[in-house]
Amino acid sequence: MSMQPVFTYLEQPPARWTFDMAKLKEWVETHCTGRVLNLFAGKNRLAVNEYRVDISNEYQPDSVCDAFDFVALTEDRFGTIVLDPPYNLRKAREKYHGNYVGSLTKIKNELPRILNVGGRIISLGYDSVGMGNCRGFRKIAICVVCHGGDHNDTIGLVEQYQQPGLGLGAQIGG
Repeated sequence: MSMQPVFTYLEQPPARWTFDMAKLKEWVETHCTGRVLNLFAGKNRLAVNEYRVDISNEYQPDSVCDAFDFVALTEDRFGTIVLDPPYNLRKAREKYHGNYVGSLTKIKNELPRILNVGGRIISLGYDSVGMGNCRGFRKIAICVVCHGGDHNDTIGLVEQYQQPGLGLGAQIGG
């Protein structure tokens, strides 16, 4: 039996940094469990047991590193992983001097290796693709943040890791 994800709708003015939006930050924090990897940490700290990775030392992360390199090399495991990369090239230029996340699919393919079974990935961006059934995940919560006016909504997903090979894609050969 498939459970429907819990849906949340928030109205929040846009902010340059995701976690400057108090309502969205609180939504993310309430869905974190265990040790949390914040893979694109930026300047704001979450009120959780957070390990912060960022490509810039400016934001004082625990590890200054490219996100893919960290995920590929770490032996650590986490209960939650927060994926909040720059949503587009303009944001990457504004915040990271043009460094852009061009390997998000490669990063996503590596994440199950460092996530506890039953752990969660919280993705933030402009789409609802997330990790997907083919990687062994199911959506348990969705948040739409309406910024008003001419701004794109922010979409937040909480996906729970079941087990490798148990996703729908594995069942149908995808």
